[in-house]
Amino acid sequence: MIEFEKGVSTPESWFRQSCEMYEASKALYEVFSGHESIRSEEDNYRRVGAMKGAMLLLGLSAENAMKGALVFQSKPDLSKDRLDPRHFHKAAHDLSDVARKLDLNLTDFQRDLLERLTIFVQWGSKYQVPLRKSELKKASGKMKLVYPSDYKLVEELISDLMNRSGFNEAHGWPY
Repeated sequence: MIEFEKGVSTPESWFRQSCEMYEASKALYEVFSGHESIRSEEDNYRRVGAMKGAMLLLGLSAENAMKGALVFQSKPDLSKDRLDPRHFHKAAHDLSDVARKLDLNLTDFQRDLLERLTIFVQWGSKYQVPLRKSELKKASGKMKLVYPSDYKLVEELISDLMNRSGFNEAHGWPY
């Protein structure tokens, strides 16, 4: 088991979680992308649930990578034996807000992806509708996974942020 301080204050631990969530998302994608026909309501639940789960994990992957980069830029205050989420964002799981805090120069495709992933991380993978009516309007047309570009964009984001955060392909993480 990793100790608390190391787990929340080292980029490596955030990126490890990011990579785990990325790989798990790809595995779930395989579940719903199969060419088997839907024969029952349970088959439909499995496919839709797997898509929502894949997007949740892909969003958590991007979120953990960005948080790893923020931890590299600015170590969080752990003096109260807790990590203040405001170190990363104003609203919980707002990936666009975390990207702004990192001052990332995003393309329109990347911005769109972070908006879509935020929907899934905040509510789209947990509930049929958000807990605020206004959020449903903002999600119109965005409850989707675009394959393979969503995966490629997140993979590029992780790689770029890892390199900015001290990771070296030949030597790994600095100690």
